[in-house]
Amino acid sequence: MPLSEQLAAYAARRYDARRALLGERAEKAEALFPALTPDEAALLRYHLATLPLTDAVDAPIEVLLAFARHALMLREGPAAGLPEDLFVHYVATARVNNEPLQDCRGALWGELAPRVAGLEPECAVVEVNYWCAEMATYQSTDGRTLGAPGVIAGAAGRCGEESTLLVTALRAVGIPARQLYVPWWAHCDDNHAWVEAWADGRWHYLGACEPEEALDRGWFTAASGRAPMVATRLFSDFGCRPEDVVGRAGCTVLVNVTGSYADTTRLSVRVTRPDGTPAAGAAVAFEVLNMAGWRPLSVLTADGEGRCSAELGLGSVRVHASAGALMAEKDVDTAEAAEVGLVLAPAAGAPGGAPSWHDVDVRAPEDHPAPSQPLSPEAAERGRARKAVADESRGMRVAAMRSHAEQLARQAALVRPDDDAELVARILGAARGNADAVYEFLTAGTEPERLALLATLAEKDYLDADPALLEGHLPDRGAGGVCHDDKGAGGVCQDRETWERYVLCPRIGLEHLSAWRPAFPEALPEELACLVVDDPAAAWAWLCERMSFSPAEHLAKLVGTPAGALASGEASEVTLRTLFVAACRSLGVAARLAPADGRAEVLANGRWTCVEGEAASERAHPLRVVADGVPLVYGTDWGLARLGRAMQVGGQELWGFHQLDLWDCDPDALEVPAGTYRLTTTTRLPNGNQQASELVFSVDGPTEVRARRRAPRPEDMLQRIPLPDAAPLLGGRGGLAILAFLEPAEEPTEHLLNELAGAAEAVAAVGLSLTLVTSEDATGDPTLARALAELGAAGVPVTLARDDFSELPERLARRMFANPELLPLAVLIDARAEAEAPVGLFARGGYAVGTVELVLRLAALA
Repeated sequence: MPLSEQLAAYAARRYDARRALLGERAEKAEALFPALTPDEAALLRYHLATLPLTDAVDAPIEVLLAFARHALMLREGPAAGLPEDLFVHYVATARVNNEPLQDCRGALWGELAPRVAGLEPECAVVEVNYWCAEMATYQSTDGRTLGAPGVIAGAAGRCGEESTLLVTALRAVGIPARQLYVPWWAHCDDNHAWVEAWADGRWHYLGACEPEEALDRGWFTAASGRAPMVATRLFSDFGCRPEDVVGRAGCTVLVNVTGSYADTTRLSVRVTRPDGTPAAGAAVAFEVLNMAGWRPLSVLTADGEGRCSAELGLGSVRVHASAGALMAEKDVDTAEAAEVGLVLAPAAGAPGGAPSWHDVDVRAPEDHPAPSQPLSPEAAERGRARKAVADESRGMRVAAMRSHAEQLARQAALVRPDDDAELVARILGAARGNADAVYEFLTAGTEPERLALLATLAEKDYLDADPALLEGHLPDRGAGGVCHDDKGAGGVCQDRETWERYVLCPRIGLEHLSAWRPAFPEALPEELACLVVDDPAAAWAWLCERMSFSPAEHLAKLVGTPAGALASGEASEVTLRTLFVAACRSLGVAARLAPADGRAEVLANGRWTCVEGEAASERAHPLRVVADGVPLVYGTDWGLARLGRAMQVGGQELWGFHQLDLWDCDPDALEVPAGTYRLTTTTRLPNGNQQASELVFSVDGPTEVRARRRAPRPEDMLQRIPLPDAAPLLGGRGGLAILAFLEPAEEPTEHLLNELAGAAEAVAAVGLSLTLVTSEDATGDPTLARALAELGAAGVPVTLARDDFSELPERLARRMFANPELLPLAVLIDARAEAEAPVGLFARGGYAVGTVELVLRLAALA
């Protein structure tokens, strides 16, 4: 089915509007257009016009054309009956998230088309997800997003990567698919991404690489019903109705689908200036407290009347607005308020006198599971069997990869006998399915810098590293080769480790690796190159004056290549910093992005120095954050934000407190620039609510802050969540009960059993019964035997049960919003209402001192 004239006209109009930014890329494309079919030319124009400018500048035109041709093949086959807007946005579009743009859909088609041939749409979606489970499983990784080939090579990925794999695979066979994401949860820390696929005329959700026999199911069903916002992104507004679009973030259109999962309301905001006039153009952020910091769900721009609005889940949000150095913020419970007014004022520093703590009660949306499709027992059993087969298949793939990597390591030891054999083996093992490519680069020569370069990379880089690209980053290769014997800035020779990490290393931040070194320093203007060596702060200022940034042309968290940015003259804040560091390293100047806040730094006189504007003259001071009692964990119990300006994903500049990345820092030995800071501490309650405290203070010299953390009352810890899955294990016994999933002989379970034995009489006094669940016969375990004897002597009813632990513990933990990865799992259950499902009151995954004592106190309150 040919593309419509409307789409061709839309693509041409958007292409003409961007043409000036495309530079030589436009000339190359226009030389190619006459040789293409009208539909090929239309889709290529569409990609060049609507994908992030970094793609249009950096991606080879041949790759973009391959995406267009594959989509048109599908248009003549399995995607022939789709409405054109669905086809364009959810099949033809080349990008899912901020993954590297790789031509892999043809290969995926070849793998998957036979598996889905003849299947009904829903069954085809399920089949593709089983294949994805054969390819990959969940694994927490760094913030750079791998594409489908990298995820397959590593056989693992975080949720954003798993969902990128599944969306890519579905689109490859003509099934419309999109990635949905919760920017930040409200009821727990972190965020999540999953997939919706179009089948039988509507969207269905599913967990990527987590197949089940039916759609509209996933471990996140309950969590998504508590989401403050669920959204997806499009790369154009072709065919969109105005009501479909919640806003724009860079070159993307945001579609808010929260209402498909959760109870929502529309929160309207009006922002005025100090004189009462509308703050047109003000940046307005809707924030939630997550990982001990206020983090934006969405940042919108106020209209001419100073207004904007967003559909949100029902819970606490902080609405923050700014215009220039004016700002205002207000905490709102969207279950109680539908409108909020903010009056901008100059941003104040820390209050005079001794700083004081301010308490904030943060309410998460109530439990409200999203709509889901039930499974029959037969379907559930069939799904478990198929999932086991997928897991076994993936395990065999990983084992084969590991064996092959070990073989390559042995060969490398013969080719390069002077290398650290253990390091080589570790690198090749981490490369998994990409080990051949890494081996090719390593053994292509005898230079020691080959292994040194590989050792500087992030572990994830080994999964999609290109040997030709790495070759260009070796010393004396291309125009940018800088040897360790060369002198660094100021004529000072760097030590070998510094040179390797901050000069040789091609990895700068979380960008995708690119071949910038062969182009630099020859591509650098002579004035800039001289400044980089003689005055790096002036070099930074030079770049800032001459580089532009058009927010509407870019994608947040997609960092452009240094060479592409320099050629186009366009760079976001993080791309500009990456370009600066690349320019420095190409000239032998040790440079990096600061671990805490990502600003550009150079090594001068043995000390890292920020080069950015006023920050270049800011002096860093020691800061100690002292906690009484149990040490606090950054990002869980406390967080630190600095007052200043930061670029947001939609291109808006937001003045306010911005979180620092201090994950691996010692709170007793922090070093931060002078400024105004906000320290947030928080206690997360089992129901997802938080009891937070905030302190605003100044740092202008050595500073010590004593953290204050609120202690919840026992009654704050109770929930009431129906747990029908627990009923069979209770054996029909009513009353209050502890249901515990145990791992006998493991230390956490030993501790819990010892607590139960020691509190046996108290357990009996409260009237609790116990159901202790193990995955195999554990009656011979001495700790369990002692606990059973003590509990029996006290008259506590105890039932021993068995479960294979394949699903139930994780499902109950997630339903109770406890940690699903830790055992033992202890759940306090109320089964007093015989006609109703048991109700979960409290749950804790893993062992914590005093678990049984807390459960007894909660049982007394229940």
